[in-house]
Amino acid sequence: MMALNSDSSMGISDPQCTSKPVVAHIELNCSEPVTQQLDCQLKTLQITVLLAPSGTGKSSLFNAIAGVAPASGGLKVTGQQQLGMPAHKRRIAYVTQSPLLFDHLSIAALLKLVAKQQAQPFDISWAIDPLGLTDKLVYRAHQLSGGQRQRVALLLAMIKGAPLLLLDEVLTGLDQLNKQACIGVIKDYLCKVQGAALLACHQLDDVLALADSCLLQHTINNSTQWQMFPVDEGVERYQQQLLESQSSENIQGSQFTSMFYGQVHAHFPALGLTEYHVGGQRCFAAYNSEHQIGRLQPLILKANRLGLSKIALPESSFVNQLKVRITAFYPVNMGKEQGMLVKVRLANSEQDGVHKPASLHVWITRLSFNQLQPKLDETWYLIGKADALHG
Repeated sequence: MMALNSDSSMGISDPQCTSKPVVAHIELNCSEPVTQQLDCQLKTLQITVLLAPSGTGKSSLFNAIAGVAPASGGLKVTGQQQLGMPAHKRRIAYVTQSPLLFDHLSIAALLKLVAKQQAQPFDISWAIDPLGLTDKLVYRAHQLSGGQRQRVALLLAMIKGAPLLLLDEVLTGLDQLNKQACIGVIKDYLCKVQGAALLACHQLDDVLALADSCLLQHTINNSTQWQMFPVDEGVERYQQQLLESQSSENIQGSQFTSMFYGQVHAHFPALGLTEYHVGGQRCFAAYNSEHQIGRLQPLILKANRLGLSKIALPESSFVNQLKVRITAFYPVNMGKEQGMLVKVRLANSEQDGVHKPASLHVWITRLSFNQLQPKLDETWYLIGKADALHG
């Protein structure tokens, strides 16, 4: 289990978002390679992720917004119309999925070159060290790893100082430490420029850690349209879309991540634990001193790090035992191992009257499923260690 920090907007919608200034108003129609429409507003500090399988037009939509692919409609950034403007003049910074960096220059020289091309270059010196690139400035692009090149591309994009940031799989290939550093830099940048970001990302735990809203696809009259949801609802809807799609046999249990909310009850630094209460039930996650007692915090569970038990276990190293009700079963494999994804709802999880009862996923092997024989609407216990997922 992992606790997220709502003070930094990690995975939870800002209740004041509706009162924040609009950074971008997008009303785009694209016809290549798929017909799609996007109509949304992005507000200050808002990070919105596009959730859709590969090959459904996310990169094409980003290209249209950035000005490197045709589109019709409207695209305003801080009130200024961007359609019809060349890409380099748009108030948009774009980090592509496969950035092209000049190999004949060092990274330091490349940063200086891009800065000289800007009328008012944005200072990115503060971001170099958090991204782990201080000792890489003398290198050339071909000497860097894929993740390091991606972080250099983020620096280059930020030099533009644009209030709308497009991030196409910017976290792909990064280990957890570098992901957290990258997430921190992105959020700091948006604070400095009072901007907003659109993100394409396939790892749902990264989505929950970074975004506060999601855009999901639905089809109307052979046209793909994007609809916005709060991040927790969007992730749940997207996972349900995956389960109900015709290609569900290709999904993996490791892809399923769930989020619910717990009230911070107590800290136990000597044990490395923080206690949360969820609808009258106790649960524990890794110690986080930044979580204030009494605050509601989002908590993340990954389906393949959990288990089920028909009865409550005696005291053991499994410190989390949450009472749940089974709502659905889906055949989902883990690599070559056959298994079942069990969908459950936390008992008494209305919590503060704001969030609906949480829906969670648990992946178990087909052998375990046959031995346990769980049935719909039965009450079971969700079992997971406090370190079920690391931040």
